[in-house]
Amino acid sequence: MAEDDNTPARRINRRRLLQGMGAAGVVGVTGCIGGNGDDDPGDDAGDDAGDDVDTDGDDDDDDEPADLSGIQEGGTLRIAEGANIDSFDPPYSTDTTSSSAQFFVFEGLVTSDTQGNYYPWLAESYELVETNDIDRTAYEEYMISVGADEEGILDTDAQVIVQHPEDNPLEDDEVRILTTEEAADAVADGVFGMQYRYELREGVEFHNGEELTAEHVVATAARYENSDVSAQTFDSVLYVEEEDEYTVSIYAQVPDAEGEGQLPGFYIHSLEQAELPGGEVDPRQGNTPIGTGPYELVEFEDEQYAEYEKFDGYWLEEMGVDSLDWFEGGDEFPDGPVIDEIELEIVPDDATRAGALQNDEIDVTSGLATATLDDFDAAEDFVVETTETGGYTYIQYPVNIEPWDDERLRQAVNHLVPRQQIVDNVLNGWGRPAWTDIPELAEESGTADAEALEERIRPQNEFDPERAAELIEEVENDGVEFPLEVQLETNADNDDRVQLVELIAASMEESGYFETSVETYEWNSYIARVLDPEYPQEEIIPCIGLSGTFNPESFCDALHNTANIGQCCNLTGISDEEFDEMVDAARFDVDVVDDQELRGERYDEIWDLLAERRYSSITHFGLTDAIMHNRVQNFSTHPFPESMYSFALHAPQEEQVIWLDDQDDEDDE
Repeated sequence: MAEDDNTPARRINRRRLLQGMGAAGVVGVTGCIGGNGDDDPGDDAGDDAGDDVDTDGDDDDDDEPADLSGIQEGGTLRIAEGANIDSFDPPYSTDTTSSSAQFFVFEGLVTSDTQGNYYPWLAESYELVETNDIDRTAYEEYMISVGADEEGILDTDAQVIVQHPEDNPLEDDEVRILTTEEAADAVADGVFGMQYRYELREGVEFHNGEELTAEHVVATAARYENSDVSAQTFDSVLYVEEEDEYTVSIYAQVPDAEGEGQLPGFYIHSLEQAELPGGEVDPRQGNTPIGTGPYELVEFEDEQYAEYEKFDGYWLEEMGVDSLDWFEGGDEFPDGPVIDEIELEIVPDDATRAGALQNDEIDVTSGLATATLDDFDAAEDFVVETTETGGYTYIQYPVNIEPWDDERLRQAVNHLVPRQQIVDNVLNGWGRPAWTDIPELAEESGTADAEALEERIRPQNEFDPERAAELIEEVENDGVEFPLEVQLETNADNDDRVQLVELIAASMEESGYFETSVETYEWNSYIARVLDPEYPQEEIIPCIGLSGTFNPESFCDALHNTANIGQCCNLTGISDEEFDEMVDAARFDVDVVDDQELRGERYDEIWDLLAERRYSSITHFGLTDAIMHNRVQNFSTHPFPESMYSFALHAPQEEQVIWLDDQDDEDDE
């Protein structure tokens, strides 16, 4: 069952992305607060929900190698997505649907499996050359000074690589920084944290005929400067250097425990497009995206559809899968995807997507309201594949607005979040309550003892109206008047999420201490709203979903690090210097690079701090789901939704490939 806390999890991936998962729901069960308020009303609910659901994507026979003898080549995979493709430009988009659409076209230097292990990809090989035990003050002599205004905005257009740890833009008129230009000087003098060297495959062609060289990697890195993901890219990357035509080094600022996966996190661009302004690698701007991937975008209609065709010169098909030194699969595994075309339809309404699947107008979709999953799971002609994901849903408190700057108030509301009921009654069992802030797939590096962590943290996340009342009375005794009026909000095109927010609002209302209202917005409008610089000054509790990574940092840093204010996804302007330093120490410290236990211990301190200060409340860890017609063969889901389709189509690292089993029927028509 989905609520089984011991559900196994698969692993992978890189960056954190806003989760636009899904759109709407049709049937959805609106939860309501029941009982006498003494117990979590969801304790006994939904025990049968998802009983026959494979929540880890691991059917009984999944341990056996897939029988690839029946592979059929050709055909068109028809996918329906619940949100529009906001951008085809990798460094200028943060939503799941956009990333999913981009991953058919773009590739990176490395790839990974669902366990979070990394393999050379566009790089034929890579190595860690050197690690130096330094901190960011080592760059002091290379830094330049720039002015800072009263809002802390620096007077420079350059990408800030490192800011001097002792300077504070909000307090100092001048701040010492390191930009890309000075970073080159530091590297030349041997001042850097880590050096990874990548030997590129020779003969890899972009869709426009360019051959991949080190120049492409350098140009791509430059394109990520000051982009929408620059904060999470240049929290580690120091400098990218072309050593020769097919050799490139990526340097880290300081020792980075996630360096192997995070440093090469670029999706490589062609030189033709690398210097385009941000957001213009997009057909809406007259530029069809050009990558090295197995598919080319051939047609796009905004808010309607995207169509892809196989790229005839795909490098892996030209070189053969055996050219991957690490490949251990059989001769029958194909050199590339076997499906010729992809049609990606934009269908925001969940009921319409479900109907399209039932009417054989599409082959596969995801993100349907959870109540609908039960129907498809029981139907003979359909298959529901799921995996517990690193994706999670959270609400965040307006910490810059009184009295929400009082952690006792935030702790109180956290005790009014009915996590078990959300999973049982809203998600119908298709998820797991977030008793701690870290999912199982990140536990290996994110805690020294997962069981001890849950035993310690879970009581602080239990539904407990009596404890909430005690905390609120303490706040009230300090002069705060109740009831408090507060607005909760989320994206309208996800019925489960709307019901979740309504349930939390109802729980707060029922306490008698709050008067709540709920507002919803169309997905793209909502993203623009919550990332507006003025948003942290509003007395609003936003709810949104986020896709993490195997890095435990992605379950705390994105939400709470000062550097992520205005980017993904510190929505309410949380700035906690102690937290920032603790996160830094758990990843960017030579002591934790090779000491997994110490790293886990440092993250445990972070989870304790967050439980005490309670800036955000993670409600549950969801599932990556794919609902498909049973003609789609051998589909395995991926822990992170943005990689689900590209992984399923062809992934040599796990001998994963899908095909359509009715090609003969189509040929006869």
